Amino acid sequence: MKNKKKLVLLSLVAVPSLLYSTPASATEISKPAYILANYNANVANVVQLINNINNTTATFQTNLEAALKAYNALTGTEKQYVTNYSTLSSHQQTRIAYRKLAAQIEEKLNSVDSTSANYYQNVIETRDWYNTLNAAQKTFVSASAQKILTSYIAPNTSVEKVVNKIQLINSSRLSFHKDVADARAELNILRKFSNASLPVGIEQLLLDAEQLVVKDKAAAKEVENAIAALSPKTSTAQDVQAVKTSFEALTPVQQQLVPNVWTLVDFVQGKHTLPTKDNIPKKPDLSDTAAIPGKTTAMTKNKNTYRAKINVATSEIDTERYILTTKDKMTIIIPPLYTLVNEDEGVMDIQVTKKANRITLQATLNKKPVTFDANMEIIIEGLSANSSIVRSNDVGKRVPADFIISGNRHIIQTTTSDTFQILNN
Repeated sequence: MKNKKKLVLLSLVAVPSLLYSTPASATEISKPAYILANYNANVANVVQLINNINNTTATFQTNLEAALKAYNALTGTEKQYVTNYSTLSSHQQTRIAYRKLAAQIEEKLNSVDSTSANYYQNVIETRDWYNTLNAAQKTFVSASAQKILTSYIAPNTSVEKVVNKIQLINSSRLSFHKDVADARAELNILRKFSNASLPVGIEQLLLDAEQLVVKDKAAAKEVENAIAALSPKTSTAQDVQAVKTSFEALTPVQQQLVPNVWTLVDFVQGKHTLPTKDNIPKKPDLSDTAAIPGKTTAMTKNKNTYRAKINVATSEIDTERYILTTKDKMTIIIPPLYTLVNEDEGVMDIQVTKKANRITLQATLNKKPVTFDANMEIIIEGLSANSSIVRSNDVGKRVPADFIISGNRHIIQTTTSDTFQILNN
């Protein structure tokens, strides 16, 4: 048995090739034989066609189409060996961008009619844009557009044509404003591309017409603003009639410049139920020095009384509270106006009077006491911790006031005006 093991060992030592034969290469294992055999004829051809694409030359489209056609003819396995496919994909995105650019250029070229005075100027501007393109980008512009952009074109105007346009301007025509604008545009083009001058007095006719255009627009704007000011809540039938009369006083040319004329028609035809002269809601007279909601406002002082004003109207912010400060270690917090029970509008007067240990808070609107759903607060600093606060009830008896203590501050809370007394226990 031992001899047999020795013989086997000797045979392995004598023939090492049995243990260390050369393995097949990774390329040979992974690539099918027919791919290896035809790589140069198929895949390499596509790789080269992609390399031939240049997105700045006139052959860009042709070369891109040739590469795409050859690539699409490959089998699924062959396509895996096209090492520069990402370049082909990038060129396809470039083609999309070039097509979009060409469409924009053609859109601008076609935006002005060939009979317009501005046509020549538009062609020149478009041509300048077209000339910034590279050879590849230009191939995406249609042949008809390229013909216009690369051919000679002369301004389609003349002194005679401009003079004729100006002389035909008539302020009673509904096209008056357009005729004036067209004549000015054509004159500007004539002067831009030639040294021609107009006969004496012709340009003054145009200037006079332009001044009349300005007056027309101003008159129409006044009526437009008057119509915009009409309101179903505050305008009477007399107000509507006054605006109607103003509109009818305009010339037909001016009337067509009033954009909101149909709003006036609605009022004239009775679409809105208007208030009479006696029941028009009056706008409240508001204060220019009123406290600003959400901000801190210093109250004014006269002897022992501090004062502040708060505007109450639908136009005011009603979701922010008012912070009113004094120089007497007191701060008054007025809750947001949406918590105000009173429905009146006007200026709310806030007064705080401090005499000795007595504090009176008064909040009135149009001289009437106000009530809130939320608490007004009087914040007093520096009272002793054992101080208490009382008020007088309806029969004059002292009762504890609603207050809380927070640190060194006593905070009195009330929804109406009241008088409070500080007791040092």
